[in-house]
Amino acid sequence: MKIKNYMKTDFRAVSPGTPLREVARHFFETGESVLPVTEEDGTLAGVISIDDFLLIFLPDYIDLIRNIDFLHDFGALEKTSFTVEEHLFVAEDLMNVNFEVLEEEDSILKAAAMLHKLDQPRIPVVTGNRLSGMISRNDVCRAIFDLEGQN
Repeated sequence: MKIKNYMKTDFRAVSPGTPLREVARHFFETGESVLPVTEEDGTLAGVISIDDFLLIFLPDYIDLIRNIDFLHDFGALEKTSFTVEEHLFVAEDLMNVNFEVLEEEDSILKAAAMLHKLDQPRIPVVTGNRLSGMISRNDVCRAIFDLEGQN
């Protein structure tokens, strides 16, 4: 079973210059947790995870706190307008350029292993350097049990 038969090809991608508000809109509208960033020619430039996106709104010290149960609110931070971030950041600023990809001809079991190993919900699938699809755990499960047939 090849990835190309089960990957999603109807995904949304953004360009490196996409403003932060539009990146947020893509996450909200699609419900996806990984958003590919592509150049005009379809070349995969990077990926933005919802975690990467949310981290720009959290204080830097949050990683130093082991247990955040005692925090009921973030005080003045919650009253802060995020318009500065909205105008400062574009997709290119948030995207991860060190990411794993799969090829269309790779096997579904390789996709399952990488999704598990990387603890990622979705991995980009490429043909050469060009983004051709996205494969998720759900797609792998569908492939293993051949639910709904092949795409």
